[in-house]
Amino acid sequence: MNLKAKFAFWFALFVAIILSLTFAVIYVQSDNYRTEEFFGRLRQKALTTKRYFIEVREIDSVLLRIIDRNSLTTLPQEQVLIFDEANRLKYSNVDEASILFDFAFLDQVRRQQEVLQTDESTKRQQIGLLVANGPETYVVQASAYDQYGFQKMSNLRNILMVTWLLGLGIALFLAYLYVRNIVGRPLGNLTENIAAISGDDLKARLEVPEDQDELTTLARNFNELLERLERAFDAQRSFVQFASHELRTPLANMLSETENTLSKTRSPEVYQKILHSLREEQSRLIEMANGLLLLSHYEQAELAEPTPLVRVDEVLYNTIDEVRVLLPDARVLVDFAVVPDDQNELLVPGSESLLRTAFRNLIENACRYAENHTVRILIQPTATRLLIRFENTGTTLSEAEMRLLFTPFFRGTNTQGKRGFGLGLVIAQRILRLHKATLEYQSPNANLNCFLVAFANADWKRQRPELR
Repeated sequence: MNLKAKFAFWFALFVAIILSLTFAVIYVQSDNYRTEEFFGRLRQKALTTKRYFIEVREIDSVLLRIIDRNSLTTLPQEQVLIFDEANRLKYSNVDEASILFDFAFLDQVRRQQEVLQTDESTKRQQIGLLVANGPETYVVQASAYDQYGFQKMSNLRNILMVTWLLGLGIALFLAYLYVRNIVGRPLGNLTENIAAISGDDLKARLEVPEDQDELTTLARNFNELLERLERAFDAQRSFVQFASHELRTPLANMLSETENTLSKTRSPEVYQKILHSLREEQSRLIEMANGLLLLSHYEQAELAEPTPLVRVDEVLYNTIDEVRVLLPDARVLVDFAVVPDDQNELLVPGSESLLRTAFRNLIENACRYAENHTVRILIQPTATRLLIRFENTGTTLSEAEMRLLFTPFFRGTNTQGKRGFGLGLVIAQRILRLHKATLEYQSPNANLNCFLVAFANADWKRQRPELR
């Protein structure tokens, strides 16, 4: 069953349930009204017969029977009986051979004064009234079969059944029209447009329908997905281009030197110099391979549970000591934007070794491309976030470079003459993402570069109330 048929089926099912409940209530209430109305007529018949028989002395039993049988208000299969205190039959509007009564019913009437009953087998309704005439009491029993009432209920039942079937048919027809025009046609167009989009044309976008909440949301979300896919494909193509370029340069150098060396016999000193050059290129290739392995590892890594808490300022100071060994000319200045009142604001859950790797890459990147090899680190703790700013002065990035900044092997125009592979920032970003932190580039002015790291302290503090 396709989606349109399912929509139509469920719509018709809901309509059928609503009609069934509505018609059931109508039928039950109508039957209750018929029962009450017929009991009212029986009560009126019993009281009228009692008044003629007991209060009007000029009318005897024979005359009263004639009046009852010829009255316009006579009910189908009507029977009116009057009993005295000894349960002796004092009056009957029918022949004695057809009289139907029950002594238990008479006793019940004497106890309750009024009793209403329906015989489920014959559908006859009867009422018993206890009336008084001076010191004497009588039981008046009136019963009859509501032939016209049951006939009306039968007609109502037939009308409701036909109406139910007709309503269900109309509901199916309307559901079909609704699904075809409101859902089926736009959804079909949307499906065709999606099928027409291929991997070679990710710039195509769906037409967003207006005033159709679900389909509009679906089209917008799909367009957003296409945008993310386009960025991912662009990043992949850029990765391949940058990787090819980075790999081609050392390989070409190695091949060129090797062919040049093999072209003629050289002295041992020249051979040794060439081997040193080849070793340097091989080291670059190994360094690049190690970077790619680290990148792949951090993409799939997960923090151990429970994650220990580390102090960010201590991790930074340890990282700075490592950087000073690798880059003796680097100058790293650390300062607090606001001195924290609570030392817990400097805590984050994570791995100290991974955070050192991320911070080292950020510090080395800032020192290498700074005009004076100086980086300023500003720590700004708050109740909800912990911000760390890595600032240096130098050439800022363009809008196009900012979009590719965290793409593997991408290097900006300010990196010319600088050794590197364009993997450090990507590794730092993925390590920080593993710690539920964000990394973004900012350029407050034309000569200032800033990488902002933001840890969301509020998330882990909710899970560890003892540190609040």
